[in-house]
Amino acid sequence: MKKKYANILLFMILILTLANSLYWGNRKEGYHVDEMYMYGTANSEYLPFMHMGPQEYSVREWMHEYGAASDPVSFLKNIRKDIGILKACNWNIKASPIYTAYQHARECSNDTYTSGWMNGSDYRDYLTASEDSRFNYFSVYYNFRGDNHPPLYAVLLHTVCSFFPGRFSKWFGIGLNSAIVSLTVLLLYTVVNRHLGGPVPALMISCLYGLSTAAALGTVFIRMYGLLTLSVLGFIYAHLRMTDKNFKWNKKDRRILVLFTLLGYLTQYYFLIFAFFTAITFSLILIRNKRASFLFRYIRTLIITGITGLILWPFTLKAIFSGTRSAESFGSIFNLSDLTVRIKTMLGVLSDSTVGLPYPLFLLLLLFLPLAACMTAKFKKDLRLIAVSEKGFILIVPFTFYFLIVSKIIPYLVDRYIMCLFPLCFILLFCPFAYLTKQLVSKKAGCSLVLTAGFVLFLITSSAFRHYNPYLFEGGQETDPVAAGTDCIYILPANWWNQSAEDTLLLSQCERSAVVAEDKLDCLNKSYAPDPGDKLMIVIREGLDTDADLAYLKDNLIKPGSNLSFKEKSRDISRGRTVITFDLSEAL
Repeated sequence: MKKKYANILLFMILILTLANSLYWGNRKEGYHVDEMYMYGTANSEYLPFMHMGPQEYSVREWMHEYGAASDPVSFLKNIRKDIGILKACNWNIKASPIYTAYQHARECSNDTYTSGWMNGSDYRDYLTASEDSRFNYFSVYYNFRGDNHPPLYAVLLHTVCSFFPGRFSKWFGIGLNSAIVSLTVLLLYTVVNRHLGGPVPALMISCLYGLSTAAALGTVFIRMYGLLTLSVLGFIYAHLRMTDKNFKWNKKDRRILVLFTLLGYLTQYYFLIFAFFTAITFSLILIRNKRASFLFRYIRTLIITGITGLILWPFTLKAIFSGTRSAESFGSIFNLSDLTVRIKTMLGVLSDSTVGLPYPLFLLLLLFLPLAACMTAKFKKDLRLIAVSEKGFILIVPFTFYFLIVSKIIPYLVDRYIMCLFPLCFILLFCPFAYLTKQLVSKKAGCSLVLTAGFVLFLITSSAFRHYNPYLFEGGQETDPVAAGTDCIYILPANWWNQSAEDTLLLSQCERSAVVAEDKLDCLNKSYAPDPGDKLMIVIREGLDTDADLAYLKDNLIKPGSNLSFKEKSRDISRGRTVITFDLSEAL
């Protein structure tokens, strides 16, 4: 196929991919709690989690007084001031006012329940980039220091949101993800065209992925997993480039390797699992080919890149070896009792999210097609067999080990942890199929017919329209009607401080909000002073005594002397909570 025609078709595929992304993005109506946290940690100024109570002295105030502040000029002024303070304290950091103030700010941020009312604007400020905190990457860095993930995706999301200060929209995240998915499709085409199968299979595989459930999932789930997918595919691309050059590289090859290594490292820690097994496989191939000098330069590049990554983000070791998720992962990896169930479940998830076949058939094809292609190349004495086998190992070995290990250690058996494998599934299935078709069907017309039939079949089974998308959350937070001037009381179970996080968007639309544990409702006694005609929304989490809580609030909430009555207007039970809306009117 001529390059001009291939480029035209690729452009059309990118348009279709974008249309697919926008369609599913438009259907998204709600959010996973982690998506709310992603907006919050990306945009909230030095506040990783929504603080539901008054703060005597906040980390934000400390940052403006001693730390990074919100702009480089203030940061440099603070450094100069801090050096003077430390010098006066004989460089004893813990004895300095800087350290004392920071400890006080951290203590003030430990309160997890409200002791009064908060303005809805406080929740809106948590979700959005304010005028004062636009492009404040110091804040993103601070918010993620104790998170279970590196900060790169949040940096990108904060950049997008900074162009729209004070506004929240699902399209900020979906637009970012759509761009990432489009780049993944473009890179997928490059990988297959240049290193695996030529332009025709490359166009078909790119189209399959761009219109698949896999791409739709990566678009509408506003987290870092789409960026992880791009990083993993780019890491594979870097190694295939070096293989095709007979293990000779130039500066561009090294830059590509470094770029995607850092991209993956700063996106998700699971990338390190994939990178480790890719590096081991590639190193063994270099040893087999007696490329000792190249192996040395390769390992040296990875080590230097790793050190650079640690300098850029030094919290990795703590997150991996002492984080909450890492403790769960290390604790479960040696427990083999549930291994079979987990692998079967995740195979089903992998198949449903990609080609949409029953997982036994999916597994059979995944094993049979590459093996059949290899045996056919050997039988026909294809001179490219060794190179093809090496590329196959670079694809298959890290794919397999990543899938097995991640399936064992992940906290939830869901698709997001293996999204990065989705493009590789299409490669491992369709590239061998295309090779076998070319080798076994002699006539060109017949070959084209079989290849097209296989493409259409995969296109039908993998289409995003044939599968349920769990990240649309239909009937979710975007559909919650909040009338102007509505106040909200959000009641949580005792010791479950974060259950209101998924409803941060709802709280941000209220005039005033009080998030409180059921056993501390008395902190709101006689604190509410509404005017006649105001509206009050009471949200009660599942498992609590709704009637008792409502009765208590009616008897104790309103300030003495107020002649207001509660008139229930609506009641909705969904998504694990009961939402009751009242009109407040003067009692007759």
